[in-house]
Amino acid sequence: MKYLEIRDLRLSRGGFNLEISLFLDRGQTGVILGPSGCGKTSLLRCIAGLEQPQSGSISVNGIDIDGLAPEKRKLGFVFQDLALFDHLDGRGNLEFGLRLAGVDKDRRREICETLAETLRIAPLLDRKPGTMSGGEKQRLAFARALATKPEILLLDEPLSSLDAPLRKELRRYLRTMLRQEGITALHVTHDVEEALDLGDRIFIMNKGRLVAQGSPSVIFKNPPDAWCVNFLGLGLLLPIEGLSNGDPPRMYNTPYGKFSPPGTIPSFKKESELHDMFYFIPPGAVFYDASRGIRENSGVETENNMLFGIVEKISERNGLYHIRLRLQSLRLQSKKIDTSPSFEPEPKHKVLEGAEIPGEEEPYIEFDSAERPSLEEGGQGYFKIRPSECALLPGAAT
Repeated sequence: MKYLEIRDLRLSRGGFNLEISLFLDRGQTGVILGPSGCGKTSLLRCIAGLEQPQSGSISVNGIDIDGLAPEKRKLGFVFQDLALFDHLDGRGNLEFGLRLAGVDKDRRREICETLAETLRIAPLLDRKPGTMSGGEKQRLAFARALATKPEILLLDEPLSSLDAPLRKELRRYLRTMLRQEGITALHVTHDVEEALDLGDRIFIMNKGRLVAQGSPSVIFKNPPDAWCVNFLGLGLLLPIEGLSNGDPPRMYNTPYGKFSPPGTIPSFKKESELHDMFYFIPPGAVFYDASRGIRENSGVETENNMLFGIVEKISERNGLYHIRLRLQSLRLQSKKIDTSPSFEPEPKHKVLEGAEIPGEEEPYIEFDSAERPSLEEGGQGYFKIRPSECALLPGAAT
């Protein structure tokens, strides 16, 4: 059942436009992931009633909440700066929302004691926020948001100011708390690891639009575009420079080799559109062929479906060899990847913000191998790819 549903919400403010639809089932944790300025916090504020969208609807458990004041929406909100009341102790902070709701003193104390015990914050009840550590403040803020038993818990990057070890600890705490209490939550972050750790359902935003949504496994297996691949760090992106002439299957030319048609290919109106496309190679598609080994660069034309580069690092992880391969352009080897391409692409590809595409530094890919390659760190060599596990993706979905 769609417990939280946002339909055709539109918010315009200055030159920024937010247009989005999404839903969450009861008890799910949804994570909104995207770069700064993409509209994540604006969306939360619309749900909470702190901003009014120009159109669209927001419903919780089938009830439209658009016309309700923020305090009537039965939502919990944990802000990035936590917004704890420094003049109140932990108990006073926990009871604040209950007092506004008209809950009597004895009932407030009962709720706070029970919640403090459940969430392991009983030692904080008689202390003021100024005496608490960052992690203790976070736990108190989470508990305060849950004290009124909200229909939805909204979390606006509450872990972003913490150092990495504490952030991981609080992620575990938050995940356990949400599961234990059966809370439906919508969590905003720009941290990919955090999103994967917390999210039952992930919503990826860019420039006010939802570009992908679903379970982490679905998004990782079917990224919609090269921007999404780059943002999530899903693998290698190589710009398409043309197609080799000849009988099908023709090869896709890139600055780093020629590759067979991938497993996923979008439909085209015309082949010239390929100049805005990227050949996506996920880590799982790269492998070491022990039967033939890895050839040192002999100055001859590289074979198809091979990646050539420098092995920057080899390490062992869980019984596998983790390899970081820095690609080297075929042009640096004075090689031609196609003497007669079927079309001449435009000289520049669409710019992907922060994309791992050819530029001043050659791109790299990290992957695992069951066998240690016969190559030392710093050595040059070749690895094979499985084209069936690759995809052809647009620079950015429109």
